[in-house]
This record gives sequence, C-alpha cells and structure tokens, in this order.
Amino acid sequence: MVDFKVSKRMLVNFRGQNKVVGGLTDKDKISILLYISKEFANSDKEDQLFSKVISICQEIFESDNTTLRLWDGEFLVPVKFVVETEPPRRNLKSGEGYSGTVFQSGNPILVNDLTRSPDFIDEGEKTRSVMCVPIMQKEESLGCLAVESNRENFYIQDDLEILEALTSQLALALSSVRLIEGLVTARAREAAILTQLEWDLKMGRNVQSQILPQDLSPWNGVDFATHYEPMAEVSGDLVDIVRQGHSLTAMNIDVSGHGIPAALVTMAIHHQFRRSVLAGLGLTEIMEELGENLRGQLPESTYFTAFLVRIFSDYSFGYVNAGHQRMLHYKAADDIFEQYDTKGVPLGILPVNKLDYEEKQGRLEPGDFLLLISDGFSEQRNPEKEEAGVERLLSWLHDEREKLLIEGKGKFDLKTLSLKFLSRFKEYQGAAPIGDDLSYLFLHCNDALPEASHYIHMAKQANAKLKSEDAYALASKAFSIEPSLKETLMFLGKINYRDGHYLESIRYLEEYLKTSGDTTAASHFMMGRAYYKAGKISEAKRALKMALSSDHSFAKASILLAQCYLKENAKPKAIKVLQQGVKNTPQNTELKASLVKLEGIAQKAS
Repeated sequence: MVDFKVSKRMLVNFRGQNKVVGGLTDKDKISILLYISKEFANSDKEDQLFSKVISICQEIFESDNTTLRLWDGEFLVPVKFVVETEPPRRNLKSGEGYSGTVFQSGNPILVNDLTRSPDFIDEGEKTRSVMCVPIMQKEESLGCLAVESNRENFYIQDDLEILEALTSQLALALSSVRLIEGLVTARAREAAILTQLEWDLKMGRNVQSQILPQDLSPWNGVDFATHYEPMAEVSGDLVDIVRQGHSLTAMNIDVSGHGIPAALVTMAIHHQFRRSVLAGLGLTEIMEELGENLRGQLPESTYFTAFLVRIFSDYSFGYVNAGHQRMLHYKAADDIFEQYDTKGVPLGILPVNKLDYEEKQGRLEPGDFLLLISDGFSEQRNPEKEEAGVERLLSWLHDEREKLLIEGKGKFDLKTLSLKFLSRFKEYQGAAPIGDDLSYLFLHCNDALPEASHYIHMAKQANAKLKSEDAYALASKAFSIEPSLKETLMFLGKINYRDGHYLESIRYLEEYLKTSGDTTAASHFMMGRAYYKAGKISEAKRALKMALSSDHSFAKASILLAQCYLKENAKPKAIKVLQQGVKNTPQNTELKASLVKLEGIAQKAS
C-alpha cells in the first residue's frame, strides 16, 4: 500500500471531449518512482515481484485489469493478471495484438479507444483504453506490461511515462530476483550466476544510460561534450540538458553512495528535473522542488548535490549550486579560469525552500566554455596517493586547449578537447582504481558566432530592401559558419517558404525545431504549413496536431488540419476537427464559416 495520498481520477466531458481529472500530481509521480524502487528491492521471489507489480499498477493507475506477459521463446505468456477476461487470455505471437506489437517493436503505446483499433483486441473484449510498455533487458525484450481500463480516454501521456519508469526498474528487479532464486537453489552454479550478475549490472548501466543526454547537437552556437563513468556498473552521477527554445538548462548531480541504490535515485531526480524545467520554474525553485519532492522518499542517509546553469539566447546565464563541485568558466578573451559558487546546501538532508539558494549571473563570450564536473575528478588519487585537485584539472584544460589551437590554427574541436582532458586524467590515475563516479559536461560558445551573426544581420537588411538574391547568399554564408544559430535557421525557413521553396524551408525548419527545443504552437504550425505546401500530408498532420496540443485554440492550425483530411478524402475527420475548433474558440468567425461550408458540402454529397 502506498504511503502517500493519490486523488481519485475521474473521466468528465468538457466541451465535447473526455478529460481525465484527478489522479497523479507531479509530487505523486516522484514519490511513486521511489516507492517502486523500495518495493522491488524487498522482493526475492518472482511470484512476489509479479504480485507487487500488479498491485502497484492497480493502485496508482486505478486500472480495471493489469496483465504481465513474458516471452518463453515462442509465445508471450500471461504470467500474472488481476482477473481473467472474457474471452480468456491466450498466448500471443510476436506482433499479435497490442501486447505483441509492443513486444516486437520495443516501443510503448497508449491507445485511448480500442474500438478504433480492432486488430488489437479479440472479439467480445471489454477493454477500451490501454497503456502497454515493453520490459527491456539491454536490446532484448523480455515481455510486456499492459494496464487496461474499461473506459475510453482514461490514461494520459504522464501515466505512460510513469509506467515506462516502472518497467525499467522491473527489468532490473526481475534479473536480481532470478539471481537470488538461483543462488538459493543452485549453489553448484555459483560461477555462472556471478557471471550473470555481472551481465545484469551491465544491463542496469544500459538502462540508466538511457536517461543521459542523447542529443548533443549544438544549441544556438553552444556546443556540448560529456563524459559519464560509473565507479561500478551503475552510477550516482548524472548530467542532463533541457532545450526550451529561448533557453537551455543543464544539470550535474552527485548522489551519495554508489551502485544500484544511488542509480535508482538518479532516475527519480532526472524525472523531477525535467518536469520542473518544462513547467517554467526558475533555478532556485527547481532546487526547492528537487529537495522537497525527494527528501521524504530517499533511502536512509542518502542525499545529493546539484549544480544548475541556464543559458539564454543572448548568451547570458544564471547558475545555482547546492553543495556541488564549483562550475568552471574559461574566459577566452582573458585566458583565465573562474570558479563559480553560490550559497546553497545539499538536497535530501533537511527541509529547503528557494530562499535557501542563491542565483548568480554571468555571460558567455565567443570562445568561452563552462564545465560542470563532479568531484570524482578532483579527488582522484594517483598510485602515489596524491589527490589531483582542481588546479591540476585547470592546468590540463589550459594546456590541451593551447595545443589544439596551435594545431588547428586558432580553432579547436570541443569533443577533441574533452578526450584530451580525459586522457590526461587517465594518465594521472595510472593503475590506481577509480575512487568515485565520474561525470562532466562542457558547454562551449562557438568563437565563430560574431561572424555568423554579422552575416545574418546583413541578410535581414538585404531582405528588407527586397534584395532577395543577396539575402539568400548572406544567410547561407551565416549557416555555413554556424549551422545551429536559431536566428539563421528561422530566417532561411521563412524566406524559402515565402518564395515557394518548400522542401528547402522544411530542411531549415526541421533543424530549427530539433536543435532549439522550441515547442510553441506557432513554430509547429509553420512546420505543418511547409509540409502541406510540399504535399507531405502525413507529416503536416503530425506537426499541426502538435501545434494544437500546445494551444488548442489555434484556429489556423485547426483549419489547415481539416484541409489535410480533405486532401485524403476524409471529410468526417475534417468536420470533426473544425467542430472541435469551434468549441475551443467559439468567437472565431473563420472557423465557423469553414465548418458551415464543409457541413453543407457533406449534406449535398449524401
């Protein structure tokens, strides 16, 4: 039984749409992740573990049924469920039904209305909405977990994210339970089991690595390089990056202790950090959220340190420290390093609020870089038991940067600098064992930014004077110098669209959305409009739906989405889109006129 209160969810009809109200709050979700890890850690038998999985799903998702299926080499076998269905559950082949589809693809699904997906259910089944997630061990799918409701539209994307986190921990726990049972019943196989334990820990590292930043492409002229190295197979260190269009927020954290307990805590921190950033919280507010939402759920004597930095489009930045290693700032113009610190205590020990933390500001100039780094580097000892220390790290960075500038005739590659720094560290470490988890994140401001900014400024001036040929040439020059500059990507996307070069417009807008992290309705609408003009209707629908998910009252997106359905001769869907648009924005006369016209055409056709 969970030891925190979760409000009951209800399905209500609001403006013609079914909406879920109640259910999980953000605080519930963090509590649930830690609750799951505690519950799974106390299971030493498969059947006990499976029963806990089913009861947890019943409790937090209020499901009518939950089904756990495992792969036996030929079929997906239902090994645990709440109640038998009518018709009874059967073994499924890979790719059969929603469970087989998820198992085969390795991708989770959320289906709001199964009556619209008859291939997913057997005749007579009562299930109407389902979340189904694969249970992954490295690249191998072990089975799947389905949470089912007899009501339509009963689950939302947040529920699916929690279920994915649950199955990641289930895969680890299942491996551990199987090892424990094997140790008890087969001592003669001790060597083989220890080998399996090593494999499972490696699998745990693979699961944890999925929460590390996967996209290290530049953001608005800022390049990234990172390193992550656990002391054991899994780590209590974590780095993360969240892009938000006009800003980028980065984090480096260090959980006390090592191994699986610390690694499980990093997963909860990762989830809370991303939710807090995307909710628009300031840096000190994020520290408060991390501390207060996790403190009561952490294992005994566990705490963590954190350093947050937020870079804005004008390259100013703010930073907050919670007892972590200081951030390093290399200032290229002065050829010096500065170390940044602020007032703030580690998280998870005592109650905290945002006033316990101090935010300071700085600015990145072209050629500068910031380095978020864990104390495992400065505290590493060599074979002579001498500690590396921060000053030694700074000297390595300075020396290697100078060498690369000479070799590159005034330029250097950030990833090469990262590797050279790591090589110097390994050389110093020698045969001594790693003393702690290691992680760092470089954030480098490209020294070519002034030149690229100059050309895009000239391109805009040329465009204002109706000198299109010059505008294209100058903007293309800016793009060749620094391809990630948001201003350049948006400008090239807009002028190519204006001049009917829709495929070229798509090229730049896609890159803009990918690298900037912009999720506004206007940007997705612009993308959808370019797809539509290029005849890419499926892609246009996807972009327009994303625009409407950001702003359901965006009338232009509703109208263009309806036009996409008309292109596919799907008038009923087009009418439904416009009807929903009118419900969301009843004052919009253009939407009303479009709906009346389309309904009239449909009536005549019938």
